[in-house]
Amino acid sequence: MDAGVAAVAAGAVGAALGGIAAIIGAKIAAEKNTVALLQQVNHQAQAERAQWVRNQRATAYEEFLRTWDEYTLARGRFHIERPPKYENWRNVQELHGRLGTAAFAIQITGPESVQEVTSQAFIELTAMAFPDELRAEFYALNTRMRETNDPQLRDQMTKIAEEMLYRGSWDGAIDVPPVRQRFLRAATEALGTL
Repeated sequence: MDAGVAAVAAGAVGAALGGIAAIIGAKIAAEKNTVALLQQVNHQAQAERAQWVRNQRATAYEEFLRTWDEYTLARGRFHIERPPKYENWRNVQELHGRLGTAAFAIQITGPESVQEVTSQAFIELTAMAFPDELRAEFYALNTRMRETNDPQLRDQMTKIAEEMLYRGSWDGAIDVPPVRQRFLRAATEALGTL
């Protein structure tokens, strides 16, 4: 073999090996870039999910606190008016339902630390002990009133509610600042830890 042919053959083999090495290097670099891109996409998805959860929780906590305030004000209005008005009693009942809905939203969004204090706050805030002698009368009047919508029955129910209120059945609900502080601490911690 002549030296020129050997040089061309060696150059061709070298070029082929260099091309193969370049292809393998490009493949390795592409795989590393793919892994890095997948990690980046995964981290971005986790960050977006955490932000979404944080927003859902913040909305639920805000609604619970807003309804808590409205409920407390409505209950206070019912407590101080003379004579008590049925409409204000119904407003207290409606806000009780909204407060329960807001508490349920927190049960869905979590976390457990806020769920626990929310349940405790709801129970303490809305606690209304029916003395035994009034319970049966109140429920009987409520059933009859739903059937007839008689204003006199509404007045009787309002008087029973007033009597329960003035017997101290909501005294525990008035002393809620410690529970509210626990709720605020738990909510702040939950929103800050995502």
